[in-house]
Amino acid sequence: MGEHKTKPSKPAGTKRKLENAPDADANPEPSPKRAQPQPQPKSAARQEQIEVDDTIAMMDPALLADHFAKYVRKSFPDSSAIELDDQLLPSKAFLNTTDFDKPHEAANLPAFLEKFSKEGKSGLSSCDDKGSPHTLVVTSSGIRTADLYRELRVFNSDNAKVAKLIAKHMKLKDNVEYMQKTRVGIAIGTPGRLKDLIDAGALKTKGIRRIVVDGSYRDQKKRTIFEMDELFRPLLTLLNSDEIRPRYVAADDRIELLVF
Repeated sequence: MGEHKTKPSKPAGTKRKLENAPDADANPEPSPKRAQPQPQPKSAARQEQIEVDDTIAMMDPALLADHFAKYVRKSFPDSSAIELDDQLLPSKAFLNTTDFDKPHEAANLPAFLEKFSKEGKSGLSSCDDKGSPHTLVVTSSGIRTADLYRELRVFNSDNAKVAKLIAKHMKLKDNVEYMQKTRVGIAIGTPGRLKDLIDAGALKTKGIRRIVVDGSYRDQKKRTIFEMDELFRPLLTLLNSDEIRPRYVAADDRIELLVF
């Protein structure tokens, strides 16, 4: 007969621990150490990092004109009074948006546009001619352009598209070709790229009804578009261009300037 083997007994301490262990079906509270935070979508994580200049939302047309004037003087410290005058924007150019009661964050831009567009969502989702947007949204970077595009896609329709015109990743000729063959209702881009498209004849200004300056947004260095000379100067060039500036005070065919 074979040798009878006995299982080694567990130490007494181990036995007591097993006897005192909770039932498997007791559903104990999860240990805080084991709890893992749920991963956030990239867009949500980025949204938490974005800061805005809350003072912009409280500025009426006169204050907005003063705000622009302050940065005009900073950007052109050596200019004469007459030269500065040519850069300043009249308070009549600005639409009063102080009654918008939501934060100036990307997710609220569609509601902002709908509130201050006489035609509402249907008007924002339509366009009659190729390359002739009714709305320009002026941003400070390609990343910000993409962020706002994601929110404004709600205005995409069979009759009109929302266009993101990113200079860093798209060649000018590609943007030109797109504008020439597409009915774009809302065009989003940096001031330099938008002005280049106007100069190339691909972005027609005759249909523009409003220009929205993304003025509350702060970049990773906490700067707004007003605080970056490399963007603020092209912004002034765009807003003061011969095709646009006279229409701020026109009785008919007026362009409204909004700061978000």
